[in-house]
Amino acid sequence: MHLIDTHHDAHLVLRRSLPPASLATHVDNFQYLHIPHAGLLPRILPGNGALALIPCGGTLQLTEIHSGQQHLLDEPAILCNRHQVLDLSASEPSRLFVVSFRPGRLRHFGDTCFADLQDRITPSRALWGSCSASLGERLAEASDPGSAIVALAGFLERRLQKTRSADFDLLMDLLYLGPERRISDLAQDAGLSLRQFERRFTGTYGVAPKYFARVARLQRVARKLALDPASSTALSALDAGFFDHSHFVHELRRLADLSPTELASGMRERPHFYNPVSLQRYTALINQALGTQSRPV
Repeated sequence: MHLIDTHHDAHLVLRRSLPPASLATHVDNFQYLHIPHAGLLPRILPGNGALALIPCGGTLQLTEIHSGQQHLLDEPAILCNRHQVLDLSASEPSRLFVVSFRPGRLRHFGDTCFADLQDRITPSRALWGSCSASLGERLAEASDPGSAIVALAGFLERRLQKTRSADFDLLMDLLYLGPERRISDLAQDAGLSLRQFERRFTGTYGVAPKYFARVARLQRVARKLALDPASSTALSALDAGFFDHSHFVHELRRLADLSPTELASGMRERPHFYNPVSLQRYTALINQALGTQSRPV
């Protein structure tokens, strides 16, 4: 398992690793968090992918920042967050493994309707049965985090449904990497009318394609602020495809109910789950999938 990077400070040790080739189309990265004492962990904005959160001891919470509602994370869980802003925190020394799934790809790892998982914290046993409930204990028994991640990758490989069609996923990938694309053009590429495409996209992924694209654009800004804390919020928004600052402020308020200052502080002052090599690898995978087609990402 290839180690991407390690973040180490007084509050947290975070290790990111790339998945094996067998999972690279579906999994962006694996992360291991060693949390030596109580403190703040990543803020999770509305997003396009999914997270598997696997605690290995300690007490972790997810708090919806606007309502204040708290969820105790005491067993492996799946998070497909589309409309909420969630703060992850620890109230005591803890360890956590995280699997970051690429947009829409969790549906290839079980029979549960992916659209039904949106905006829920779903116990992993609902997807993978009772064997996943003890997954955290098994990972905790590994000799080191690298060995645990190898075991976690094996767990997912055994649940990957290789016969499920991935043709529609490519269109979703193009929209994720280019949220400025016209939905009508993607529908034409799929050989569908606009209404048929929107219905199929929503039924498959749980949100409408236009909303998916709006969230992808917002995530570009958040990713930039997290990976480059010195970057300008206004310039990052323009680079992400927002027309101007007022457009960005309006969309940020509608999608996350945050101000630009609140977004920036949440990304700059907390650890994060963003993979620094994600977009490059994702783009390379999609261009490979497109093959000889004359429209690279």
